[in-house]
Amino acid sequence: MKRLSGILIGLTAIAFLISTNVTNADDYNARGCGWPLLLSPEGPANFQGPDDAARYWIMPFDTTRYRAVTIHGTYPHLRYFAFAAYEVVETPSGHTFEVGDPLYDAEINPDQGANPFQRPGGSNGTYTVEIAHGDFQSAAKSRTAAKGASQNTITVTADLVWIVLRAYVADASASLTGKSLMGGVPLPTVTLTNYNGVSEQLETCSPINKWSDLMALGRHLFPPETDLVVDEGTPSSNRLWFASPQKPPGNMWPNPNGKYLMMLPGNEYQAGRVIVIRGKAPGFPDTFNGSAIWGPARGFRSVDVRYWAMCNMNLTSPPSVVACATDLTTRLQGQEYTIVISDDRQRPDWLRPNMNWLPWGDVQYPKFVVLRNILPSPDFPYDAEDAWDECPFDFSFPNVSDRGTLDAVGPCSQRVMGDYYPVALWCDKTTFLAGGFDACLRDTD
Repeated sequence: MKRLSGILIGLTAIAFLISTNVTNADDYNARGCGWPLLLSPEGPANFQGPDDAARYWIMPFDTTRYRAVTIHGTYPHLRYFAFAAYEVVETPSGHTFEVGDPLYDAEINPDQGANPFQRPGGSNGTYTVEIAHGDFQSAAKSRTAAKGASQNTITVTADLVWIVLRAYVADASASLTGKSLMGGVPLPTVTLTNYNGVSEQLETCSPINKWSDLMALGRHLFPPETDLVVDEGTPSSNRLWFASPQKPPGNMWPNPNGKYLMMLPGNEYQAGRVIVIRGKAPGFPDTFNGSAIWGPARGFRSVDVRYWAMCNMNLTSPPSVVACATDLTTRLQGQEYTIVISDDRQRPDWLRPNMNWLPWGDVQYPKFVVLRNILPSPDFPYDAEDAWDECPFDFSFPNVSDRGTLDAVGPCSQRVMGDYYPVALWCDKTTFLAGGFDACLRDTD
């Protein structure tokens, strides 16, 4: 069995070393179907850091062959969904990715029925979104306007475009239809229109993530000949600082509706110690139990952000998620959370029930911890976007910034976010067991 595993690993490595000059949509969608790829925290598609509560459906779009992609669907029962188009831009050293303005749920006007993400809500209607190349979008707008429909359009200019459908926190479903991760509705249909005006609706892929397609996507985003340079060093004190990257790397496909805080815990796990993180949770909507996106969850007076989560990530190429504490699952004391990261294999018995736990994961991989805020309210001045506005830091990939870059702007981020800033500490396990987070904070040097 060990020998067979070694052979399989070797074959996989050889496959990833095949030429990375992959530029045609067909190279990532061998069957020519709709939504061939899915990024998720489970299985081989765990890269680019998919959140525990999210799924990212992906459709490659070749504008040299087709002038438009039309997406038609039913509004899902989700906390948040959005379409974004990531354009492949050639550079002297290869390529990068640029994203324009996305269309998120409340911006997508219905063809018929109601959009439940727009006040006053109502039953789910249907929508149509069009991603079109260059001047053809203006023609698309004219057509939709003539029909009395909304102008749910995104313009692109690159030859290869990646269309990403993000879906977060499906509502509770008693029926368990198998579509729960998609909000109880089928994936939207995909129709391609060529430059002669001929349209073709694609069959939705089943199953998804054909291995050759997924490997091609991985090579395209993270070329195997690129060396990841990571040296987080050793923290100079017990204090660990979060800060907001000015422009997350394009190959990470950052969400235009989200902002992030990032923390580097150091090159190695510190034996006999834990990481403890304390912060005030922003208000969020309890859509899981049927509330509208403008209705705050129990214990909150307002919806401060549409969604938030704290995730522990492997800083590898490609990056992958270890585990997340999402707003839906995080235990609170009042409005405060405490998150403990340890190298235990499962939630440790010594951790009190009102504490949250994240595993460190495989010690062979360096880590980074990310706080994600999606669609903060304009009336909420203490979110990651506000820290990004005032005190961002430069972050690149594969040359990862050293910890001093974050440490320099971390105090500024804390000043901006106040009680909502995640205070993180390395702490001796015995100190934490004796006095909790407060004892760890007193012990910070």
